[in-house]
Amino acid sequence: MVGILIAEDALTNGAVVAAVASSVAIVFFVPHSVASKPFRLIGGHVAAIAAALCTVGIMMLLPDAVAGNQLVIHTLQGASLALVILFMTITNTEHAPAAGTALGLATSVPLNSVIFILSSALIISVIRIILYRRLHNLI
Repeated sequence: MVGILIAEDALTNGAVVAAVASSVAIVFFVPHSVASKPFRLIGGHVAAIAAALCTVGIMMLLPDAVAGNQLVIHTLQGASLALVILFMTITNTEHAPAAGTALGLATSVPLNSVIFILSSALIISVIRIILYRRLHNLI
């Protein structure tokens, strides 16, 4: 987690870091839960990135309506949350912290944030797979 936070400092925003930190907490507090499975961890964050790309696409189609209008921006952030829930449900990749990823990226999806999220999810998943037999649910 320290390595992830050091890399994050120069790469991405706080909401995205909170989402990744929440993923770490779930995976290592309850490693034997359904939400901790690598497929759901990675898939949930991929669904969140897809949802954020949809809302950013809408913002690009309607730049005059979005510019400086907080109501529209907040509505699109809510839409991003609804979309990530829909995408995760359809793909059976429910991972609650990914909702934070969708909110953090709802207004812009920088490539460095996407790389940070996906690489973090992959690293967390690999560590979980390696340590799975030694990990115990703490909750």
